[in-house]
Amino acid sequence: MSSEIPPVGRDRPFPWRCFECKAKEVYREPSDYTATHKHDGRVYTIHIPDLALPTCRKCGAKTFSAGDDDRIFAELRAQIGLLTPPEILRSRGEFDLTQQELADQIGVAKETISRWETGAVIQSRAMDNLLRVFFGSAEARRLLRKPKGLGAYSSANR
Repeated sequence: MSSEIPPVGRDRPFPWRCFECKAKEVYREPSDYTATHKHDGRVYTIHIPDLALPTCRKCGAKTFSAGDDDRIFAELRAQIGLLTPPEILRSRGEFDLTQQELADQIGVAKETISRWETGAVIQSRAMDNLLRVFFGSAEARRLLRKPKGLGAYSSANR
């Protein structure tokens, strides 16, 4: 018996063992996925007509695997009208800013920028609006520029 741990997610070959009935009958099956997701205090209904979910052919139990969340969150971003991770990354690159520089200018942690750009976290509508204003307006970038040598904004910058 091998002591190697089997891969998980999209690298793990089918069939899988069902978490409900324990049969080794789980395969990807096209599903008509509809669910509600709460974001920024609002509820959105997401519909993906062709989401291929791992489904047990014996008992019908469905589960999610790596990548399914990516598709669901991409649909949520599209429905809300938020910038996508590649759009944020591309816009930051157009201004030749590091994640740290962008984070400093808009007042978030570098890790937050990383999470937005990898898709690990969906930015709030308010932060999405700030990103759009920042990337779209030289005046906004000037107003948001953190003064050198100051740990926080001062009243002299108002």
